[in-house]
Amino acid sequence: MTDKDLEATSGTTGGNRSVARAVQIIRAVAGSPDPVTVSEVARIVDLPRPTVFRILLTLEEEGFVDRSSNHYKLGWDLARIARSVDPTVGIAARVEPIVQGIAEDLEDTVTLSVMQGPGDLDLVMQKSPRTMAVRLNDMSGMKWPLHASATGKLVLADLKEQELRSMAASGLKKIASKTITDYDDLVKELESVRGNGWAEIEDELEDGVYSLAVPIQDSHGVMVAALALVAQSYKFDSVSFRNEKLRILLNGAHDIKKLLYSATSNEDNESSEGSIQVSQ
Repeated sequence: MTDKDLEATSGTTGGNRSVARAVQIIRAVAGSPDPVTVSEVARIVDLPRPTVFRILLTLEEEGFVDRSSNHYKLGWDLARIARSVDPTVGIAARVEPIVQGIAEDLEDTVTLSVMQGPGDLDLVMQKSPRTMAVRLNDMSGMKWPLHASATGKLVLADLKEQELRSMAASGLKKIASKTITDYDDLVKELESVRGNGWAEIEDELEDGVYSLAVPIQDSHGVMVAALALVAQSYKFDSVSFRNEKLRILLNGAHDIKKLLYSATSNEDNESSEGSIQVSQ
């Protein structure tokens, strides 16, 4: 992202722009599974290498990144600060109106789940249309097998092959009539998820339940949360109906990303669907 991108999307100038750059760099380091070099960070954030080096030097002095053999990872003091913060509180307050609006547009229940660590997704918000007479029980805090849930499939689709094999080593438990229990079938399903950019289940977690999920990514394309529709299976009897709901979810995910990452994202003028594929 260039200086003009930053100014165009957020109006950041001078000192504020420096803060935005530092945040970009921290997110780039955080989004890498392995320690990264200055050149790698510069490529990710699209900033000059000398600029990135100076900011990393300051972040290292403040304990926000650690350096070893010219490779950087998140620092000890950033970890200390993060331990005192509940990430779900801040994000929930900021995005609640958007999530409620998505539920109204979908005319179905919507959930917001937030990544708490590798392979760890917590459901932190559930909203239903105000006109919905019969509502689902509150699912906040509940956990489901990743291979049997739509949001779980998004998480699994981001794993490396060895990580996925490790996750499936104890077997894929059958939860409902259509739960995927064969590893090769799961791999094929996750290939589809990666290609489409969204995931769905029908009668896989519970018979009669359908769910459709889309990722919410940070400014570097790392999934930080997921939006999901939860409904009764019988409603989704046509691809066109599913696609209509999918477009609403995709637009909602785009709006949330803009809200959370307005100072470091240059997607304001891009399509809300990006490279995500809507099946015809």
